[in-house]
This record gives sequence, structure tokens and C-alpha cells, in this order.
Amino acid sequence: MGNRPHTITALLDDLGDRKALCAFNVETFDTLHPAMRAAADTGCPVIIAYSVPAAEYLGFAATAALVELVADWYPGVEYALHLDHCENPADLRNAVDAGFTGGNFLDEGALTPGTYLAAAAALHHDLAGRASLEFVLGQLGHVDHDHTPVEDLSVESIARFAVACTPDILGFDAGSIHGMRTRTQSIATELIAAAAAATGLPIVLHGSSGVTPEQIRAGIDAGVCKVNIETAVRARYMDTVRATVSGEGPGARKPRYLTRDTDEALCALYTDLLTDYTLREA
Repeated sequence: MGNRPHTITALLDDLGDRKALCAFNVETFDTLHPAMRAAADTGCPVIIAYSVPAAEYLGFAATAALVELVADWYPGVEYALHLDHCENPADLRNAVDAGFTGGNFLDEGALTPGTYLAAAAALHHDLAGRASLEFVLGQLGHVDHDHTPVEDLSVESIARFAVACTPDILGFDAGSIHGMRTRTQSIATELIAAAAAATGLPIVLHGSSGVTPEQIRAGIDAGVCKVNIETAVRARYMDTVRATVSGEGPGARKPRYLTRDTDEALCALYTDLLTDYTLREA
């Protein structure tokens, strides 16, 4: 196998103004393959992201090997391999040792209070140059549990956070909410622009599936350089599965036809998102 993943930082270096990389959260081969295929078809770089449970299903090393194998089917495709929503520093270190080239380390309640900044700084010390590290100030919004915004969230507090842990990619609560299936949410584009200017760092938008297309474009203009997409992927996949298995065609009886249908549906979704966010005109 030869098509090794890049770091997100390396992909960002070649990204034009007012554009953003797409990070597609995949869970299985059936969601991975169409992402790589869409990236190859569009000639567009892509971030392949796995949550910790999804990566642990096969194991970090086997997951990295699978992604590299699929990338080898599409010579020339540029991609990064990212561990998403990681709260255990050991998981991120193990993933990087196995071949992942980046990770999102955040505090969603599993860490001992007051330990996040030190753990993030230690990760930067150990992994700088090997992986692109994404650190998040505070907790993010989710549709399925209560969310407490950072009380003193401001450009100043974001800048202090960036100095304390030295992220390669910076995250904070900009108003998006994980798990939304309708695109109705607005985001704090002025805060994004001010934070990007104050820190000089690329900004990540989590929970993009629920944000209006107009607001995502405005966010990219303001400084968002990485857009995470998971709920939209899961919804398209499951909707396609239900439609196929409830029909009368061969897909209702043979898994290979189901995979064909999900591959086509997801490739179309990924292509649209890559076109809208990464290939958009400046």
C-alpha cells in the first residue's frame, strides 16, 4: 500500500481562500468507500474521520490499513485520517501510532475537572509534527443532552485557550448543535471571524448538518477551514437502507445490491458537499 494519509495541516496549506475541508465521519466500509470515490472524482482533498467507537470496532491499526487500502484504489487522492470526539489522550496517541494523522481532543464530561488544558498541552508536546491536533474550548451542543455554554466565551478567552494548549485547529461553541436532521441553525460568524483574526488559526465547525447552507458559507468566509459532517451522512445512509430493503428489487434480498445503492447515494452527497465547501469559488 502506498497512498499514505496527509496531516490536515498539510492539506490546509494548499487550500485556497474562502474554502474549507470536509471531514466526513464514516463508520463502515460502506460509508468510507463513497467518500474516497467522491474525493477522487472531484479531484478534491478530503478528511476521513472516525469516532473513537467506530475506530475501535476494527482497531486503530486495522482501520488505518483499511482506509489506506481504499485510497490505493484511487491513485492521487489526497486525504487525512482523523480521530474525532476523543476524550482519552491515550486513544489519540495510540491512533497516531497506528497511522492516524490527526485528532480532535475535547472535554465532553469524561475528563477529571480542570485537567483538559494540561492534557492537551501534553498531546501537543508529544505529537506535534506527526498529527494535526484539534482542541476545543468548552463543550459543544448536542440535541440529546443539556448544553451549558462557556460563560466567558469571548475573543479574549478563545485567544487565551489557544495560547495555553497550542492547537493546530481551533474549536469552540459557535452555535451549531450535533445531531440535527434539519438545516435551520445559525452560527456566530462574527465571533468566528474575530477568533480567526486574533489567533491566526483555522477554525473547525462541528455539527454542520444542522446549519443552514447560507450560514456555512458565511462561516467559511469568516475563517472556518474544516467542516465536520456526520448526521447528514448517517441519515442519507439509513434512509437509503430503509428504502432499498423495503422494496421488491434484488436489494431487498442481497447485500451487494444494498451496498450499491448506499454507495451511489452517499457518493452524491459527498460530491455535493465537497463542491459546496472545498471547491467553492473564492
